[in-house]
Amino acid sequence: KGSRGCFPSLRNRPLTPVLIAKNSSRETPSVYDLYSSMEYGPVPEALGAAQSWLESHGRKLGHFINGKWLKPDGRETYTHENPTTGEPLATTIQGKKEDVDKAIQAAKVAYESWSLLSGHVRARHLYNVARTIQKHQRLLSILESLDSGNLIRESQEADLPLVVRHFYHYAGWAQLMEEQMSNWQPLGT
Repeated sequence: KGSRGCFPSLRNRPLTPVLIAKNSSRETPSVYDLYSSMEYGPVPEALGAAQSWLESHGRKLGHFINGKWLKPDGRETYTHENPTTGEPLATTIQGKKEDVDKAIQAAKVAYESWSLLSGHVRARHLYNVARTIQKHQRLLSILESLDSGNLIRESQEADLPLVVRHFYHYAGWAQLMEEQMSNWQPLGT
């Protein structure tokens, strides 16, 4: 009969065999069959959202500079592959000096307006980035795992939470800046 002391709701139910013989005439595979084949495994995160995001960008990524995806013509491209399967994920462009110059110029312009903001306003922006990453953490962790080959658990429980913590950390410092570091001057980028 088996011990059911810790499960009172199961006391009066008959035990049902979990394993069905391998040579059973049932059409659905048995637990034994599933465990015996390589088709069984832990349930992966659904790839649909990540694949849709890649498709929405045409599986061609450029450089994200000044809030926009830039895909200049005539750039050498390379393919990112899922290291686990070898399946192509997306192509991206190789940056050139002009791309770096654009990024530096955008950073300088952003620095000018950023440095005029109060610490509390900067903190609000940084907190917003952290919350946005948290909101999209599932998608980002799947994309990271697909691109790096890391376990989904590592992306979900280590990599992305660490990114979020960093933004929260610096948001906290931004709030304290005017009080704790009032005599400090920014050096630039």
